[in-house]
Amino acid sequence: LVESDAIGTIGVGESTIPPLVTYNRLLGIGEADFMRATQATFKLGILFDGWKDGSDRYFHSFGITGQDHWSAGFQHFWLNGRERGHDAAYDAYCLELVAALEGKFAHLPDERMNYAYQLDSSLYAQFLRRMAEADGTRRIEGRIAHVALDGESGDVAGLHLESGAVVEGDLFLDCTGFRA
Repeated sequence: LVESDAIGTIGVGESTIPPLVTYNRLLGIGEADFMRATQATFKLGILFDGWKDGSDRYFHSFGITGQDHWSAGFQHFWLNGRERGHDAAYDAYCLELVAALEGKFAHLPDERMNYAYQLDSSLYAQFLRRMAEADGTRRIEGRIAHVALDGESGDVAGLHLESGAVVEGDLFLDCTGFRA
């Protein structure tokens, strides 16, 4: 990892989506430790206030509404029920939406609650760096001055740092964000 303390990270509250929960699980990250380290909160969807004409609200939940059947999607059964006088709102059949609007959250035994996090992205970067270093990643302090390319393939051959050091490798990932 080549990184410079002179270049700050963008430290904003980051809105994530449910695949981050899966990603953290794949990395073996304990959720409580992660949440403490990143000042994260649980998130069940995204609320859009004033989406259409300034007064509308739309909540995009991370859940699935209703349960499909092999013969048709849930929305068809719901619409049929409406025609027959059933007046429950479509939203009432989405666990995440109902929970979010009531300010509730729970880890369910069958993991059927889909959620994500709101977190501090700078703290998450630091958390991942500490984890990577604990697993053997070597961090090199410095700024990249020049990227050397292989003359024939055009692949990255090495990184020349401002200090004069050269970092060679087989695989390079550019995680510089806006500077990429």
